[in-house]
Amino acid sequence: MRLIPLRPAVNPRASSEEEYEEDDAAEAADDVTARTLFWQAFVWLMIVFGVQTFASLAPEMVESLYSQTAYYYLARFLSGINKFFPVAAGELLVVGIVLWYLVWTVWYLRHVFRRESSFLDMLKVMFLQWAWLFVVGFALFLFMWGLNYQRLPIEERMDLERRAEGREEAISVGRRIVEGINRNFTTRDASAATGVSQMTVSQPVMLKSIENAFQLETMLGRASQGGFSDPKPLLLSGAATWLDIRGVYIPFTGEATYNEKLMDCDLPFHIAHIKAHQRGFAREDEANFIAFVVCIKSNEPYVRYSGYLHGMKVLDFLAKSDMQDVQALRAMIVPGAMADIQARETFGARSKSPVLSGISDGAINIYLRANRIRGGLKNFVEDTPLIVNYMLKNPER
Repeated sequence: MRLIPLRPAVNPRASSEEEYEEDDAAEAADDVTARTLFWQAFVWLMIVFGVQTFASLAPEMVESLYSQTAYYYLARFLSGINKFFPVAAGELLVVGIVLWYLVWTVWYLRHVFRRESSFLDMLKVMFLQWAWLFVVGFALFLFMWGLNYQRLPIEERMDLERRAEGREEAISVGRRIVEGINRNFTTRDASAATGVSQMTVSQPVMLKSIENAFQLETMLGRASQGGFSDPKPLLLSGAATWLDIRGVYIPFTGEATYNEKLMDCDLPFHIAHIKAHQRGFAREDEANFIAFVVCIKSNEPYVRYSGYLHGMKVLDFLAKSDMQDVQALRAMIVPGAMADIQARETFGARSKSPVLSGISDGAINIYLRANRIRGGLKNFVEDTPLIVNYMLKNPER
């Protein structure tokens, strides 16, 4: 008996009464096996959810035993393996699973049409396969990275705050963001076609600058230490653009991947964001905040520029109550940087597929909520209070 059937049995049509009876007995046995496998999957799923629930009730334990200890070594172990692969092995794994299911479905549909097996058998086995794939995948996900969602909040680990600030404080931080953009804006050779800036350093230098900034950031504690493989471009960056995906951390292989079709001015920040995930900062607001801090402390002006561009969301927050001051601050931005900002604001509308990106957003929202992030997609913009309070706490920046 197979523990998890890879495909339904394909049997020739019976030609005698004895063969019909044998087929009926085999079908009854298959039904019993299917029900047993379903309930086994359900029980294991409840166990996995139980582990996640327990972890959410004991963040201090998750922080000390998992995030600071088990995951610290696991992430570096995986990086030591995947650094020998020139492309993202995790991406190939996902593509391979999808192709396997497509081939399996076509193969079996052929036998259904030839009446060598039933369509119901196909649905049963497909459902069981997806159920077991989800259970096993979810369990591995929690062990290999997902428990980081249940660790102590970043404000408790790094002595930060998430309180809303007053108008004058927000304007002060917004002005410093604009000054940082202007001070670090540089362009080697702006594109004549688009007018937007281009990367002023080679990609290896940019990656090294980001990694060095991580290792020099004392606020990160043990997470600042190195030992990670370099981020890898997604082979399916075109599809990622349609889906409005900027980068992905693949827990099963420990790989940080990014969409290489992003604008140059956004690329350093999003690479830093994925590297923050790789270091165990699972929540999107925390990864955004860490990427902002790391980028603005880089030794490369263009990387700092990318970080301050992300900080423009402080102006978006301020615009909800004080559009006049926001317009005044935007008027202070140098023309070259303003061209980048305007291009960034329209990048998604120009490149993503409305239908596919909508499906992607829905899936990400479900994923975040399943990991106990109450706001779902809103978590991507919840780093603004962290940025504002960090800038107020560190006026030297």
